Amino acid sequence: MLCPVNRFLVVEIVAEQKKESGILVPDDYKQDRSAYSLVTLLKSGPESEFESGSKLVVPTHMIEEIELFGKKHHVVLENHVVGFFDN
Repeated sequence: MLCPVNRFLVVEIVAEQKKESGILVPDDYKQDRSAYSLVTLLKSGPESEFESGSKLVVPTHMIEEIELFGKKHHVVLENHVVGFFDN
């Protein structure tokens, strides 16, 4: 697993539930992305205040995708976390 440093967080994007509307759209149609995404924290640095498994809200455009050795990782800076959900 990618071990983050410099206040980066390794996250997994929580997929949105899609509703079937019965409307046909072209195959190349791309739905507008929401301004914010819900992510699950997979790994953080030692000085992070967030615990693994936390559900965080971050701006969608701040999530970076890194592909290494055929595997995709998503990272976001801890400073970009807008909020979290209490369990």
